Amino acid sequence: MAINSTAAQSKASPGYIIQNPKKVITDFTVTEESKAAEALNIKKDEQIADLKKFLKGYDMTNISLNDLKKVGSKLYDNKLIDVEALTVFIAGRRVFDHDGKQAEKDVKFNAIALFDQRLEEQTAALDGYSEKTKQEPGFAAWRKGMIVANQAINALAYFINSSQNDLSVDEKA
Repeated sequence: MAINSTAAQSKASPGYIIQNPKKVITDFTVTEESKAAEALNIKKDEQIADLKKFLKGYDMTNISLNDLKKVGSKLYDNKLIDVEALTVFIAGRRVFDHDGKQAEKDVKFNAIALFDQRLEEQTAALDGYSEKTKQEPGFAAWRKGMIVANQAINALAYFINSSQNDLSVDEKA
């Protein structure tokens, strides 16, 4: 005799609720082209120009999961972020439907505020982990990925709003 369950378990999750969706200034905010390039390990002016061309039309404070995945993949493919940081980009707000598939992929949100909030929550939870757990390679990579993602998203925001395409310092007397 087969037993059919009509009460299927939902895998839905509303994801992260961004507490301060208008936040644009974080500990990782970049105010100089050279610092933005350094955050992404960019060494050549051509890389900046190419990245800025790609970023046209994007806004890190108003971006969808689908677009964030494209941006993260571009950074990863160009070796500007590591796989751990890429997972932060492709996770987005972590909204899932009833079947456990990513949902709300075209809904816009502030990625700067999201990444900052996730890092703050992660930092606040550190005391709850044992020293042994903190020493595990996966733990360190997870934490590093969140930090790199925060550095990257803020560097991208700088590049989007900057008109300069080179690493030189323009000094005026």
